[in-house]
Amino acid sequence: MKAEYLKPFIESITEVFESMLGSPVKVERIGIPDKSSEKPEIIGLIGLSGSAQGIVAVKLPENTALALISRMVGADFNSIDSSVIDGVGELVNIIAGNAKAKFTGHMMSLSLPTVVRGSIYKLKSLEDFIWIAVFFESEFGKFSMEVSFKPAKTWEKESANAGVNSR
Repeated sequence: MKAEYLKPFIESITEVFESMLGSPVKVERIGIPDKSSEKPEIIGLIGLSGSAQGIVAVKLPENTALALISRMVGADFNSIDSSVIDGVGELVNIIAGNAKAKFTGHMMSLSLPTVVRGSIYKLKSLEDFIWIAVFFESEFGKFSMEVSFKPAKTWEKESANAGVNSR
């Protein structure tokens, strides 16, 4: 996966946090996903298909999810319930939709968001996919976004032959 494919996702998270939540975020680091985390997490997943394929996962520790969704909907949540799960699903949907609009030269569709909970859930690489993690800091707490994304092979060949920028 090319590092340039992360830019639309990072920009999307930055814009969503600033516009919807009134809160800046800071990229702490970019690297490989942290597989050693034993903390319970809420993970919002959304798939991308079309001329580019992939998965975006926003991983939130429970305390971060509670604080973030409380701000997002304007209500206090003290425990994970269906409203928090739905809020995380909506958040990942907005982030992925915003990032999708930033990709020029790609025709993509988004899947419906899926939200899973727990530390035992591990994201596994799909064949030929590599996961890259972006670790963020915010006033709500730390969280990460993991992306596994690549142009479809046929799209890369067609766009190279046509001189299309498939960034």
